[in-house]
Amino acid sequence: MAEGGRLRVRPMCPAEARACADIFVAARRRARPDVPADRFSTEDFDLATAGLEILIVEHQGLVAGFAGLDRHHRELELLFVSPEAQGRGAGALLLAESGRILGLGAHLRCDARNTSGRAFYRAQGWVETGESWGRIQFTRPDPIMALFPSLLGVPLFAL
Repeated sequence: MAEGGRLRVRPMCPAEARACADIFVAARRRARPDVPADRFSTEDFDLATAGLEILIVEHQGLVAGFAGLDRHHRELELLFVSPEAQGRGAGALLLAESGRILGLGAHLRCDARNTSGRAFYRAQGWVETGESWGRIQFTRPDPIMALFPSLLGVPLFAL
């Protein structure tokens, strides 16, 4: 379990699934204004999180966001923070704890149109490593490589 100030990351309890589903739906509606709002529902959360380990970030006893991890594939599948908690460290704390759990080689994908999400992941030290089908792949770099940011993304033969 990780803590940051008054924020705390821990595994989701079943009773918190509804709060996570509400955050999930609200975020998807904001991200896709081109899709009718009624196309998103809380049932989508159940489908999207099936088989994932869910961590929540808690602020003053309330769910402020969540992350969905696939340990087997070392992938962060989902990361959502409520609008009220954005900009207060909740996402950074979730991402850091997810990266710690998933370890070296952890990766995630982000919609290529999500410029704020991409900027957030880069600011947290994750590196864009490719694009496929409108999704950007990010990888958590080896901490040693993080000490030498000029080496990130440079082929070894170029050194």
